[in-house]
Amino acid sequence: MVDADMHSWELLHNQIVGLQKSGSKLAENVYVIAYDADTCVHLQQKGIACYYDQDWKNRLMDMYKRQTGRYAETLHVVMLGRMMTSTVALCQGHNVFISDTDVVFYRDPLQYAFHEANIMITATPIHPNIKYWGGTFFSDQPQQYYTLNNGVVFYRSNTITNAFVLTLAADCLDHLKGHHDDQMGFLQKDFNKYMVDNKLTMHPASKVSDSSTYRLNSSHVSNIVGECYDCYYGHFPWHSNVVHPPAVPGQHRSVLKIGAFPLKRYTSYCWAPAGQRLKTPLFKCLCPLSY
Repeated sequence: MVDADMHSWELLHNQIVGLQKSGSKLAENVYVIAYDADTCVHLQQKGIACYYDQDWKNRLMDMYKRQTGRYAETLHVVMLGRMMTSTVALCQGHNVFISDTDVVFYRDPLQYAFHEANIMITATPIHPNIKYWGGTFFSDQPQQYYTLNNGVVFYRSNTITNAFVLTLAADCLDHLKGHHDDQMGFLQKDFNKYMVDNKLTMHPASKVSDSSTYRLNSSHVSNIVGECYDCYYGHFPWHSNVVHPPAVPGQHRSVLKIGAFPLKRYTSYCWAPAGQRLKTPLFKCLCPLSY
């Protein structure tokens, strides 16, 4: 699933071509959420599934204004739309892969997702002066702040994941009450705050990989491609104050399992001109294997 507008549909074409060349089944299952009618008309003419509804867009704008008392920027509407549509799709039993349009894939990202993970996400290094966008999640990089980047994220539909995204959506709306999101990043910041508050620690998959072949050799970390030496994995006991998934026999608390896509083969550039709001990444790519 991807959101697009008239300024980004050409980037989306590039993304789909990259997915096709990688052999990913995602290329045949792209679903676009648009925020203007012209974008959907253009994409549908290219054979790309697209949804746009002016009434729905107006409702998202009204929702933001009710919560904050301020008019929504376009990015606020996009974040609300992404949050709502992905949550509904997951609760209907669909796994959901979300991507920004400014992403180029050289490999099929689904092949790198850990079978055991509820969420597989990219991570972008950030400066400590914006540490509220992330945390020091990686055990072998204790001084480096990262933001777990919702610009590329895979959610696996199950009771734990679905409870998490429902809780995230409810808490995002609650946190917006009386608080205008001037940095246009409420979804990203709330997601990362969950991980910080729950003391997420992620471990390098290189520690459970063969040092010469890079192949994963762990019974609790696996994927389709069989390697992910620059990936990370972690988990924490998690309890929702909004949704209560069925208890697993012999397990007192739910466990949320998180994986990070390759860090060394992923490039993400973020920039913030002096005196201006933090900008979203300009370019991201899941790069080819480096060995």
